[in-house]
Amino acid sequence: MTPLPSDRSRIGHAPPAPALRALVERYWWCEGGAGALPRLLPGTGAELWVHWAGGVELRAADGGAAATPLPAAHLVCLRRTAWQLDRRPGATGFLAVRLRAGALRHLVPFGVDEVADRIVAAEDLWGAAGRRLVERVRTAAGASERVAALHGFLTGLLVEHHRPEPWLDAAVGRVYRRPAGLRMDRLAEAAGVGARRLQRAFPAAVGAGPKEFQRLARFQRLARHLLREDERDYLPAALTAGYYDQAHFVREFRRLTGERPTALLGRGLSHFYYPPLAPGGQAGLLPTRKELP
Repeated sequence: MTPLPSDRSRIGHAPPAPALRALVERYWWCEGGAGALPRLLPGTGAELWVHWAGGVELRAADGGAAATPLPAAHLVCLRRTAWQLDRRPGATGFLAVRLRAGALRHLVPFGVDEVADRIVAAEDLWGAAGRRLVERVRTAAGASERVAALHGFLTGLLVEHHRPEPWLDAAVGRVYRRPAGLRMDRLAEAAGVGARRLQRAFPAAVGAGPKEFQRLARFQRLARHLLREDERDYLPAALTAGYYDQAHFVREFRRLTGERPTALLGRGLSHFYYPPLAPGGQAGLLPTRKELP
């Protein structure tokens, strides 16, 4: 086996157990590496990170503010701006869970709009249970035990905070999976609720109103495609995603990232977007086009 470059991170993935498949897209973990992690682009998703070694610091992607050290366990939620994460000195190791669109509302005791555009300590969200999670991950003997600890933690949260509203989960999933050209009045009609109820329900469920969630989902899905494929000619994909023309996409890209698309796309950059999980999970490096299956 070819030795890994000393400045690259080793990444592993694992699928969720059946009981959590409706909420969890995957577990993944990162070990080794040095320097900056990939840029965290705007998006709808939520992830919980738990460090068993080292730590990370957060700073604005434009470099205008000083870096802020993040807690050992922290939640990354829906965000409308780009952030940069840097490793602290020393060995790095963390486990993360990538939640499906709309899943976070079933795991917290309040509306998701209270944590949108923030990175929040697990202890601030879940108290002593958040502290115990860090210890269990740190003392676990390998990846399978770490994943088991996180699975148990999430299962307990689901029992405590589950909010069964199937129409709302279906509406969120519809916007996330097929955001292009979707009208909110038709979404409300399909959900069997009035437009005002839909508008009121979305912020607490996902952290933004339905139209803003749609815009973020459209951007996120397109950015994932372009970065995974390392595409330089982004216009055909942008039109397919529902942008009116090149100017529309460039304006939206700059609104969300502060940069033009050519500053980030088509450069073979590492990123946090992964291909679908193969059975049994997979391991590799932080993905660029050449490293994808």
